[in-house]
Amino acid sequence: MKSRDGSRVSGRSGLLGTVVALAIAGGGTAAAAQEPQYTKEFGESVRAYLLDNPNVVLEVFTLLEQQKRAEKAQAATASISQYSSKLFASDDARKGSPNAPIVVVEFFDYSCGYCKAALPELTQAMAGRDDVTVVMKEFPILGAASEKASRLALAVRAEHGDEAYLGFHNALLSQKGQLNDATLSMLVGAAGYDFTALAARSVEADISATIAENKRLAQSLSINGTPAFVFEDELVGGMMTADRLTAKFDMLAQSASAEK
Repeated sequence: MKSRDGSRVSGRSGLLGTVVALAIAGGGTAAAAQEPQYTKEFGESVRAYLLDNPNVVLEVFTLLEQQKRAEKAQAATASISQYSSKLFASDDARKGSPNAPIVVVEFFDYSCGYCKAALPELTQAMAGRDDVTVVMKEFPILGAASEKASRLALAVRAEHGDEAYLGFHNALLSQKGQLNDATLSMLVGAAGYDFTALAARSVEADISATIAENKRLAQSLSINGTPAFVFEDELVGGMMTADRLTAKFDMLAQSASAEK
């Protein structure tokens, strides 16, 4: 079978490459689409081959998906580099050793079931390590209860410090079922704080600014769900198991060691 320039397209690999090129060309500009790209004979030959070998179409879509994933990962890495200081050098509360060489950022929502499930996985992965710190980014996107919970957590930090914040953070993520005003009041009381005072503190400008900044940062990184973990070289959307987190921490530790 001949290509548009008259050369022959030989074998399955040649045809596959041609079909991929066709698919990519299909996403080009309108001007390019108006230009005749292939002869009628060539188009009919491709169609006939694909009808006889439908698995080739699946291979094409697999290759295109791989290409899209690679492009998305490359864009994410560029964004991580661009917003590095806002991610890894921010003044948000941190889990683990504050000055650890491996810095991970977690975007989370207290109403998110996967965030709740990620808490023990992250705790297990960090156990016994002094080389990892996790920057905590409040990212309430699942409704009014999420927003109230994040505001109360930030109010706890503002009034009582990071250790108190981390304890309240863990209590919120460990709470079973949906969050509501009664549950939030109960958790605040159980922690020994005054709910009315914290509720008033939670709507002040500095806390609103923190949440707004986190949402802008997430948007810049194309993060639209929780949890999301940002490493220096990768953005992972969704829950990570302890084994997967440990493997990532080990890889980053080895990389840091090799650079010394």
